[in-house]
Amino acid sequence: MRQKGLIDLYILEILERYSGSRRRLSQQQILAYLEDEYRLSVTRKTLAGYLRQLRDEGYIEGLRGWYRAGRFTDGELRVLIDGVFFGQHIPRRDAEALISKLKSLSGHDLKNRIRHVCYLENMNHTPNDRLYEIVDSIDEAIERNKKAELTICAYHVDGNLHDTKKIIVDPYYLVTEKNHYYLICYAGRNQDLENRRVDRISKVEVLNETRRPLADIEKYAKGFDLAAYMREHIYMFSGDTRYVTIRLKKTGIGDFIDWYGPDFRVLDQQEDHYTLKIRVNENAVYYWALQYGGIAEVLAPEPLRRRIREGLEQMLEKYK
Repeated sequence: MRQKGLIDLYILEILERYSGSRRRLSQQQILAYLEDEYRLSVTRKTLAGYLRQLRDEGYIEGLRGWYRAGRFTDGELRVLIDGVFFGQHIPRRDAEALISKLKSLSGHDLKNRIRHVCYLENMNHTPNDRLYEIVDSIDEAIERNKKAELTICAYHVDGNLHDTKKIIVDPYYLVTEKNHYYLICYAGRNQDLENRRVDRISKVEVLNETRRPLADIEKYAKGFDLAAYMREHIYMFSGDTRYVTIRLKKTGIGDFIDWYGPDFRVLDQQEDHYTLKIRVNENAVYYWALQYGGIAEVLAPEPLRRRIREGLEQMLEKYK
């Protein structure tokens, strides 16, 4: 027989397993679970006293029906679980474990409604099973203000990642973009930052050498705005950032804002199109223009416009 002195813990276990905000347990149901699972028999009055105390201390909620008070609402947990499910930067095995842990924090209702783990096998998650170790090492280098040696890997035709080279970088920021982790760093090239896919790194060694200050890079001598950097590098390409003028169909303004945000200037407005000016990474807008050529035309700068035209001509040649 279980100890009556632990009855409050047994009540919490019962409510955590069987209750939810949409499935509250009555006192009679709780009494039945105590009898069936813990071989404890208590009076309704005694149970009511425990329930009031647990509610007053914030562990449970309810009046005519009781459920376990969670740290997260079902809606909040669903957002977190979806983030894991669709996060391609998370290895599938880790995604399964994380989803199971998150589901264990929910009430009875959410546990039974969410079936994400059943479909994980068909999702495109990274095979890099050292991802968290790599992220921790990069974070350590950033925290300690140190350089890091990265072992870079790439896919071969066999579908597996293989080590290709080692580079030494000054690491500054870890960010997520389009379901992938990126390291914003300096690798000594072109006096500019680079963006490295973290799942394309197989090993990180934190070095004793102090990293160079970000302000020592001429382009960022007056400061670095991470939010602006992320807006300008929509595909996380490295390279020059410049002002670009775009003619855009009015019907495409939603797609444009989805990619670039609201930080742009309207130069002109006609019946069916806008002429917009935005500061953006040149490599990123090149690929964006190829993707959205049906609704957008790059007007300036001319070298970028010429590059897009040449890219389209090469594509057209392939499909003749």
